[in-house]
Amino acid sequence: YATATIPPLVLVGLRSTVGGLLLLLILRILEPKSKLARKDLLPMAALGCLGVATAQTGFTFGVSLTSAGSTGLIFATAPVWGMLLGAFLGFELPTWKGVIGVGLSIVGVALVVLDGLTSGHASIIGDLLVLLAAFCVGAYAVLSMPLLGRYTPLAVATYPVLFGIPFLVLLSSPQLLNLEWGGVGVGPWAAVAYAGIFATAFAFSAWQRGISHIGANRVL
Repeated sequence: YATATIPPLVLVGLRSTVGGLLLLLILRILEPKSKLARKDLLPMAALGCLGVATAQTGFTFGVSLTSAGSTGLIFATAPVWGMLLGAFLGFELPTWKGVIGVGLSIVGVALVVLDGLTSGHASIIGDLLVLLAAFCVGAYAVLSMPLLGRYTPLAVATYPVLFGIPFLVLLSSPQLLNLEWGGVGVGPWAAVAYAGIFATAFAFSAWQRGISHIGANRVL
């Protein structure tokens, strides 16, 4: 709904900025002594690149190009990529049910993308962008696990979002300068606020808390 008025990159930059600043405010209130060690700057930045910048950009561009149905089905493969990466790195070994689920998910994605190619109801580029976003979300969940051993879930949610903001603002700057701000309207601004407060600040913090308690595979 918001991308009908606001360019996708601008939307991603706005929602991440709103959500990141809100997370930082909450972190400073609830955990004022939280500080990021120098050795963890690169891992946190990498999480921000995967889980915020690349995932959110790919998802927002993808959903603006393809159908909502294709987006939902393809994005649901995030557990597949998380399970495969977790097994490869030795963090979490998949169960036999998980392996069957991986196979079914791959078949499902193939059918969705094939339908987009043959029926014209969806965009192959949009589908691939959503698939890229799903992979990044799976990787984000798995690669969060070592950091959750040293930081609270709120901190692991906050710092990657903050690292992703400069990249997103820089990437969206041409569209930011050309956007007719006065013509955006109240509805799209409400969508931006929802995306920043609930789909970014709340979702990222709840996501990390879940991983810290039950692991990446079950959260995904």
